[in-house]
Amino acid sequence: MIRAKQLSDGATCGLMEAQVWVDVETPTPEEIALIQNQYPLNPLALADAQEIGHWSRFEEYPRHLFLIFRTLETPDNAHSRTERVSYFYFPETQVLLTYRNEPVDYLEQIWNSFRGGSCLRLWQRLLDQGVQTFFEYTDALTERVEDLEEQALDGDNTPETPRRVFSARREVLRTRRLVSQAREALLHLERLPLLGAEAYLFRDLTDRMGRVYEGLDAARDELSNVLEVHLSAQNNRLNRVVQALTVISVLFLPMTLWAGIYGTNFEAFTEYQWPAGRVYFWGGLAVIGGGLALWMKRRGWW
Repeated sequence: MIRAKQLSDGATCGLMEAQVWVDVETPTPEEIALIQNQYPLNPLALADAQEIGHWSRFEEYPRHLFLIFRTLETPDNAHSRTERVSYFYFPETQVLLTYRNEPVDYLEQIWNSFRGGSCLRLWQRLLDQGVQTFFEYTDALTERVEDLEEQALDGDNTPETPRRVFSARREVLRTRRLVSQAREALLHLERLPLLGAEAYLFRDLTDRMGRVYEGLDAARDELSNVLEVHLSAQNNRLNRVVQALTVISVLFLPMTLWAGIYGTNFEAFTEYQWPAGRVYFWGGLAVIGGGLALWMKRRGWW
């Protein structure tokens, strides 16, 4: 599918050519040939645009600028597919050509809402919407990290918490790599002299991508802290269990010795002949156990 929209009259903007936005989606070989006849697309740039899953990159060719910008389709779920738009900007003829291999929601919204302006301002608006998907993802990630922190502090002993933490860490690393490539491409674009007075628009995009990158680094560190808190809570729980078992063992060890001594078959024990021998035996067990329990209580063992 090929469609075109005139953005503004060239005479109004002080230019010889009218500014045009050409949008191409999953073109057929015939449509690609038509585009090549109309616009001098560099073959290497066209091959990169047709490649599925290409990372963000920027290149300056003799006849046009070329940018691949890969963003998130669903900001709150980085596991879904990513959206990728290839931009061909022709400074001499003031034409912005967008090439995509699949539908892109924010591009469709801008196509329906953009009423006029320069190609550079249109380009900046398209890129701004792509950057916004990363901001929305970072906000959603912050809420997920806070939920994981609460679970870790509550002492959740199920394996679900570390599983979710490791899943989130892998997701953050994948998105961080996506952001890094996109930010690097925008850095090359903003430094071009031909942008002139419009360069500040693209510098703002680069700054925003830098904040996203820092936010992802902070989220990665927070996830590491969440895992440490979870493991610390598990160790504390284990220590309490071991402490309880130790107290029980210490309580019963001397009583076991006492019972073992008086469980022998020697007649030398005069306590066997006492009328109150049984009381003496059970009283001794009570005194030993009670004394140890009181001593441990005073030391704060339980």
